[in-house]
This record gives sequence, C-alpha cells and structure tokens, in this order.
Amino acid sequence: MQKLVHLTVVGKVFNPNKHKKLLLNQCLNQYHRLVKWYLHFDTTSKNRLHRHYKEARSRSKLNTALVQTARDKAVETLKAFRTNRKPDSTLTVNRVSIRFDRRCSRLDKTDNKMTPYWLTLSLGERVSPERVSLPIVFGTPQREKIALAEWKPTTVEMVKRGEWYAHFTLEKTVNVEDEPETVVAVDRGEVNLATAVAINKDSLKPLKGKFWRGTDIKRTRGLYGHVRRSLQKKGRGKVKALRDRERRVVEQRLHRAANEIVEYAKQFKKPVIVMEDLTGIRSRFRASRRVNRRFHTLPFRRLQAMVEYKALLREIEVRYVDARNTTKTCHGCGHVASVRGREYRCSACDLVYNRDLNAAVNIAQRLTRALGWGSCDAPELADVTEDAKSRPNARSPRL
Repeated sequence: MQKLVHLTVVGKVFNPNKHKKLLLNQCLNQYHRLVKWYLHFDTTSKNRLHRHYKEARSRSKLNTALVQTARDKAVETLKAFRTNRKPDSTLTVNRVSIRFDRRCSRLDKTDNKMTPYWLTLSLGERVSPERVSLPIVFGTPQREKIALAEWKPTTVEMVKRGEWYAHFTLEKTVNVEDEPETVVAVDRGEVNLATAVAINKDSLKPLKGKFWRGTDIKRTRGLYGHVRRSLQKKGRGKVKALRDRERRVVEQRLHRAANEIVEYAKQFKKPVIVMEDLTGIRSRFRASRRVNRRFHTLPFRRLQAMVEYKALLREIEVRYVDARNTTKTCHGCGHVASVRGREYRCSACDLVYNRDLNAAVNIAQRLTRALGWGSCDAPELADVTEDAKSRPNARSPRL
C-alpha cells in the first residue's frame, strides 16, 4: 500500500535587495488583508467562499493562485480557532505567511557555488509583472533533503520574522505493509510521556514494554512558565523570546522521543504503530486550575504527529483507535474500573499491572481485534516478558 509522507524544510532568503523586499512586503500586506476579509464571512466552507472570488480579485492585486491559497488559509485559521476556542475569546489575525503552490513557485538548482538554490515566485501582475527570483540558503540536513530527487516540493510558505524565510513542504510516496504482523501500541501520559508495547500476530501476547519519561518536558514548561509570569507581573520584556526558547527545547526532546519510538517499532517484523485518537481531549478534561495548567502544557498531539511522519519515513504505517477507557479497562479480563495511583488493580481477576502499560496493551488489542487476529471477547491474561512484567508495587522504570 502506498502513502504520501510530507516533510517541511526551512531555508533563509539570502540578502535580497531593497526592491525584492518591497515587493514581498507589498504582497504580504495584500495577502494579510485578503485572509482577514475571507474570515469576516465566518464560514469554513470553501465552496461558499469561492462564490466571492471575483470580489476577492478586485480587492487585491494578487494572482489567482494566491487568492485561492488565502481562502484556504482563512478556512484553516477559523477551524483551528473553533477547535481551540476559549470562553469569551475573539479571533484576531495579526500576521500570516504567504502560501505559494506549484502554480506560482519554482525551486531551481544552479551552478552558483555560494547560492545554488533559487526560488522563483509569481506575485501577480498588479504587484510585479515579472517573477521575483530569490536566493535560498539551507543548513546541511535541509540541503540533503532538498537534493534528493524522491522529494517533490508542493507548497512554500514565505514567513517574515524580521528577515524572510521559505518553508518548503516536500512530499514523496512510501510503501507500507498491507498486512502487518506486529502491532506496536503507544500510550501517552503525564508521568510517562509515552509507553510502548508490542503484540505479535503469532503469540498475541504483549512483550518488551518501554517507557519514555515526561519529567524533563514538565520541568521545562514549569520553569519557563514561572519565569514568564514573573516578567509579566513586573512589566518586563523578553517574554516572547523566552516562549520561543521554551518551544525549541521542548521540540528537541519530542524529536528525540519520537525517533526512539520509531526505532523501537522498527525492531519487530512488519510493524504497525497504533495510538489513541485524541480529538477533543483538552475540552473534555476538567480538573483544578493547577492540574489543568499542568495537563494542557503536555504536547500529546505534537508527539503523535512527529511519530506519524517519522514512522512513514521508515515505511511504518500509523493508525488510531478510540481512546475511551483504555486506562480503566483490565487488559486481562476486560473489567472496567477506576484507577488510582500508578498501578492498575483489577478487582475481577486480581491483576496488578503498571497503569500505562495496561493502557498500551488495551490500545494494541483494539487494533488486533480490528485486524481479526483475536476474539472480540475479553482477552486472556497476558504473559508478558521481563521488560514489561506485572509485579506487586511496580514502579515505572526510568529510561
């Protein structure tokens, strides 16, 4: 089975002259106004917005392709706002990036040793009758990806952060297993950022459990959050710089964990990774103010997105299952009960198990039953390996 995998590569516009900067700024202003104009219709239907295409063209100096990507960006912005809306909040769009698709952008490689890559953009005849060519410089990892013929550029986002940057979206086709033989389940949590366990088609028993602690990320979020609150109370600057630094630190640790999860799955024969569908989890979670802040700072979905695209790069498919009661259900007998502490204690079959491992096994078994590997009845008591064994007073092992 073939699937498309996408990857983002960032390059910097190298020393553009004043005229090119002026054209990019004019295009950005037109694009920003057009996105806000589309948003005032308050609809996520592209068909309804397309009825106003002629008016949109007359309002801006942009070409057809940019008008359509502005419409799409407005729809994406409104959907994201409605999904993450807070009470009494209003949608404001202070800045946007310009999205160019294949119709109005082209990346060429030249013989120029200093700046071999040049990005050519069509801004629209009323902005610039001629196309604008910009030299792009990449870091070594990004340059290696761009140089591979198997990666095809699809869109490029021109982002202004003081200077101009080009975010290229690349895609390629990968082959994943039609009939996997090992299900690798990944559960997300607060104490353990991720817990993985594998079930093989032949034995249907969980084996080789592994934990990724979330302590470092929670500590980082807590530390930076405390510093930002202190600066805000004193009215001092650098709050945004601290937030950006925090994001980079957390992203680096998430990338490391995602790489290790994919490597863990790769050791098994014909693996498929399964995770919980977390849609709406933040809106459903209700607790004290302190617990809410601690829970909502955990980047569950971000980690899943990283695992998904890194797994596809290694030709491993990722699937999702319903997240309901994965922690409360006993994977041995199917009994559902509330959980307290770090252990799951089943009152029906007396199973004592690490709560995160129990949830991971339940996630795996939901997919194995969907694949027709096992019965739809309650699963038998698992005989797990030493790495993921059940024992009284078990504690989550460290990495």
